Amino acid sequence: MAKPRLVAVLALSLAGGCIQFEHGPTTDGGGGSPGTTGEVEEPPPTVECDPLSQDCPDGQACSLSGDDFVCIEVFVEGAPGDPCQAAGECSPGLVCLPSVVLGSCDASSCCSSLCEVSDTSAQCGSSSEVCAPVFDGDEVPPMWADYGVCRLPS
Repeated sequence: MAKPRLVAVLALSLAGGCIQFEHGPTTDGGGGSPGTTGEVEEPPPTVECDPLSQDCPDGQACSLSGDDFVCIEVFVEGAPGDPCQAAGECSPGLVCLPSVVLGSCDASSCCSSLCEVSDTSAQCGSSSEVCAPVFDGDEVPPMWADYGVCRLPS
């Protein structure tokens, strides 16, 4: 007497079908997540940059993203005080900040200049704005200590 699996395989092969006996996730060995056979998509690499020297490739600006400065594509070349909604809507050397921290902004957010905190001659767009550190607190890495942005005093 034939075993049930063998009978099922023979019946399906005669009918032109197939059957899978093993269950569970399969991968291609490339680090894919369970249940997939494709490659895992890696996030695009970020390029660290210097916001004061704007050392990014053409068409990009060194802007604040999370807790780091990275090169981002500039979609709109906004000037200081121009409305913006996100990074990439201000020209190199500028960042998009909420209007509550700016002296002159008629939108919910506007472009504001990056500056060097130790440069006492740093000029900001509004007389009420000062060059204030981008990062506050005791845990600021020394490499970010002198990076500032034009904003209202805290």
